[in-house]
Amino acid sequence: LFISKRHYNLRSNGPRREHSLAKHHSTWPVTQESVVTTSQHKMLGYIFDTHSSLNKHYHHDHKWGPHFEQVEMGTNATNITVQVGSTVNLNCRISLLQDKTVSWVRRKHGEDDLQLLTVGLHTYSGDSRYTVEFQYPNNWRLQIKFTNKRDEGTYECQISTHPPKVIQIHLHINAPEVMIVDEEGHALHDKFYEMESTIQLSCIVRHVAMTSSVVSWLHGDRMLNYDTTRGGISVKTDLMEEGANSSLSVVRVNKTDSGNYTCAISQTEFATVTVHVLSGESLAELQHRNVATRPELHLFLLYFLT
Repeated sequence: LFISKRHYNLRSNGPRREHSLAKHHSTWPVTQESVVTTSQHKMLGYIFDTHSSLNKHYHHDHKWGPHFEQVEMGTNATNITVQVGSTVNLNCRISLLQDKTVSWVRRKHGEDDLQLLTVGLHTYSGDSRYTVEFQYPNNWRLQIKFTNKRDEGTYECQISTHPPKVIQIHLHINAPEVMIVDEEGHALHDKFYEMESTIQLSCIVRHVAMTSSVVSWLHGDRMLNYDTTRGGISVKTDLMEEGANSSLSVVRVNKTDSGNYTCAISQTEFATVTVHVLSGESLAELQHRNVATRPELHLFLLYFLT
């Protein structure tokens, strides 16, 4: 450490020199990057380590103590959005860490409690999808695999200075929405058709990039997109950057066309509607199928069959 004689009188004898240096050293200004915030909560006690009186001053000095490289370079990404089911890497690059400890904690949306995830290279989360990896030379990366909506929240990378230095990353999980809808855009669960009429179903997909994806239609477990055995089946899909609109048409339906129709973009993202093809069933027979518990269905059938 080099100290200019312009600022400090070093001509005094030993004890006085130490006293003078210590006195001036204790009043050195503390500088913090505005993006780095001091933790507003009580830190978990076991994360901290012991500091010497000299290190306490240096750790608050951006030049000499640990600091976040993202902040220094102006590339501190505070908001990250990923697709559900993907793997996300949260980077935390720290320069001059010295003897300090790096920890990752998580704060869920709407909650004040913190969940400790990692300390150093040790993982304290019971969820095996969470791991920490040190990437040379200075990146303490938190990785989350197979992300889901429950992973949304604020993640904090912390350095165990006093007070701790913290950067926050707000993680948003983009979950696709798939719905089979009626003419007004409301979700459908049951649809009724008369014999020899045409089934018309509409499916909307939102919040997912669909430029290279496929919307599949199934009747039960049978794919309809490329069906040539029955005939009279048409599938039309308009792909968009963040979704799709797809329609299914089945002409001259009969009883065998009843059943579940599914619109799917993956094995986990789909919507299903039950199609009923009616012929000469009496109202009493239909009521026997739980119509009494569905008053809106009861009124529809009264209108349809009269």
